[in-house]
Amino acid sequence: MTATRRQARVGRAGRGPDDRRRAGRGAAEDAGLPGWVFLPAGAAVLVIVVPVLGMLLRVPWSRFPALVSSEASVAALALSLRTSLSATVLCVLLGVPLALVLARARLPGLRVLRTVVLLPLVLPPVVSGLALLTTLGRRGLLGSRLEALGIDIAFSTTAVVIAQTFVSLPFLVLSLEGAARTAGQRYERIAATLGARPTTVLRRVTVPLLLPALASGTALAFARALGEFGATLTFAGSLQGVTRTLPLEIYLQRETDPDAALALSVVLIAVAAVMVLATQRWPRPDSRPGDPVAPASPTTGRIRQATPDESSPIRPLGPPRVPATPISVHASVPERDIYLDVEVPGGGVLAVLGPNGAGKSTLLGLLSGLVRPGAGTVRIGARTVAGPDAWVAPHARRVSLLAQEALLLPHLDALGNVAFGPRATGTPRAAARGVAQAALDRVGVAHLAGRRTHQLSGGQAQRVALARALAPEPDVVLLDEPLSALDVDAAVAMRQALRTVLRESGRTAVLVTHDLLDVLALADDVVVLEAGRVVEQGPVLEVLTRPRSAFAARLAGVNLVAGSLRLGDADGGAVVAEPGPLVLHGLVDPACRPDERVAATFSPRAVSVHRDPPGGSPRNTVPVVVASLEHLGELVRVHAGTADGHRLAADITPAAVAALELDAGAAALFTVKAAEVAIFPA
Repeated sequence: MTATRRQARVGRAGRGPDDRRRAGRGAAEDAGLPGWVFLPAGAAVLVIVVPVLGMLLRVPWSRFPALVSSEASVAALALSLRTSLSATVLCVLLGVPLALVLARARLPGLRVLRTVVLLPLVLPPVVSGLALLTTLGRRGLLGSRLEALGIDIAFSTTAVVIAQTFVSLPFLVLSLEGAARTAGQRYERIAATLGARPTTVLRRVTVPLLLPALASGTALAFARALGEFGATLTFAGSLQGVTRTLPLEIYLQRETDPDAALALSVVLIAVAAVMVLATQRWPRPDSRPGDPVAPASPTTGRIRQATPDESSPIRPLGPPRVPATPISVHASVPERDIYLDVEVPGGGVLAVLGPNGAGKSTLLGLLSGLVRPGAGTVRIGARTVAGPDAWVAPHARRVSLLAQEALLLPHLDALGNVAFGPRATGTPRAAARGVAQAALDRVGVAHLAGRRTHQLSGGQAQRVALARALAPEPDVVLLDEPLSALDVDAAVAMRQALRTVLRESGRTAVLVTHDLLDVLALADDVVVLEAGRVVEQGPVLEVLTRPRSAFAARLAGVNLVAGSLRLGDADGGAVVAEPGPLVLHGLVDPACRPDERVAATFSPRAVSVHRDPPGGSPRNTVPVVVASLEHLGELVRVHAGTADGHRLAADITPAAVAALELDAGAAALFTVKAAEVAIFPA
């Protein structure tokens, strides 16, 4: 006996009653279910198992071989298998496209269509048979015309297949449509931006991802076709060797030989059970039997040590390999209330900032072709890819997307994911894999080529996704918060990887982010969006040092008050805030003009906080109410608001917070010197 077996036996023997009870409770706890749920679940199992068991106990097993091997029985079983397989093939050929249309298409009347398609699920089988008979029978609506052409369907084997298809098709459609809706279209969108045509996306992405649901639906359709009785009898009759399927044979034998009916019922149950059981073993697209699973990287803000391949350096790329591609978006999406005017110089990185719902994702959608503009034009390089008389599909735009999630295709390994783009654009398989291996090597993860997606940490998966985005040699790279799901160490390494790749390749890139570090490390220019409009645009340092929008000011960590300029004060000028009577005195930029809109900015560290009026005569004293306190290392940021809705912040020490007894709801005074306030055109 091996040591492992001895340990296992000792472990089992050492369990007492309490241990076994805890293990039993663990099944419910691990499933996240209350214990009482298992009682009705067990009752439901009994409702199904007891009748089947009762039938099995009544079968004359000593005569079983003779009962199921009679000529009529063998003919009925062969006919059932043949027609059920034919009906299942028809269900797959017709049901897969129909399920995808119901799940993905945006057509009028889809709800009505879905109701009609699923109607056979609730119709009595005899009603289904009557519907087929009155349509395709010899005197039916279409049957009479077909008979004139020498085509007779009713009471034939073809009629059996049609009846079985009619009642079993909804089972496949229902299973596949639900899976397609649950899966969404994230992977399909990524595949389109990698150059895959719609048919390629369907064949290499959609169908592989839905294979488990397709297998389950196919099994249900086959089992339903195999057990079909009422529609078949009504539409096709009961002719031995022609239309008498196994359910019909069981029905007839029940009247003359009950033992034979029981034996044939066991055969029918066994065939259906084998088919359903086979689908239970269908492998999931994101795993293989026996694959070790690597722990995923945490994404909840914990700091951990990056693995070597997450922080490994990027290989030099040499001189830029693609021409600089300028971008211009002058387009609107009225249903989203978005109107954009954005210019991106070729070869640069544009950071797109703004609050949620500002239009950042819509901008990326307009560039990638995943969103159609209601009006205006979108140009990439010399091509108009979207406009009144132009539309270039996503696969033909030479634009790739790196999203917040890596979205690696779960049915492919890392090398297959990176090779997907080159393969989709026509590169031969061997050459595409060579390109993919080089791309993985370029981003420092060549040794991960054979790993499945669930075996990669967050940083590894994003590096593979970066290699995949670069492999088709796109003209433009779209980056949709690619670092937000990574932990601190992995994000630092990935940021450096992006910087190296983008700078050395010379590609134009558009980066959507909420992280100031991403902007400082990667971007050349910044666009700030609010409510679907561009409110600020310029070089990174200019926008961050002299923000003209509230969002940019918060990102840069400064206070901003917008309003009109009033000149003539002793210090040169003041901002009259809008709305409200707030007035801030400061140093005025020479470019400012009286009564024009201006912005006043000042650092939170320049603000003093008081509970009582301070001594002296500070130029700027603002009554506020504390909203919240935020710890920032050695300082505490006091977030506060004025009576007119202006939001301001001050950075003070924890000791000052305690001395002033500051807390949410406390009234305070913010003071700032005029010399600390910069006023410039807004």
